[in-house]
Amino acid sequence: MQQMTTLEQMHAQIQEAPLSLLLIKTDHCGVCDSVMAKLDDMLPSYPKIQNMYIRMEDAPKVSGEFLVFTAPTLLLFAEGKEVFRQSRFILMGDVEKQLQGWSESLQKS
Repeated sequence: MQQMTTLEQMHAQIQEAPLSLLLIKTDHCGVCDSVMAKLDDMLPSYPKIQNMYIRMEDAPKVSGEFLVFTAPTLLLFAEGKEVFRQSRFILMGDVEKQLQGWSESLQKS
C-alpha cells in the first residue's frame, strides 16, 4: 500500500483513480497492522484498485474530513465517491466482496 502524508495528496489519488481503497490507521495499533498485512496479501488480485494508507498522526484533519472516529477505518471510493466503509472490526470477506463487485462493475461500463 502506498503511504499518503497529506490530505491533498490523498484527494488527488482518489479523484484520479476509478477505484481507490484507503486505510486510515494509527501508530501502535496492532489491529491496524494486521488489517494492512491482510490487505497487502489480497490487493495483488486487484491491480486496478489504487490502494493507499494514511496515518492519523501525519494528517490529523483526516478524521474530520472523513468522519473517522476509530482506527482502523477502511474506505472504498468509486469514481471519487465513498461506496463502502468499515471501522474497527474489518471483515475481510466483506471487503473482498466489495472489491470484486466494484471492479467488475467498472469494467462493464
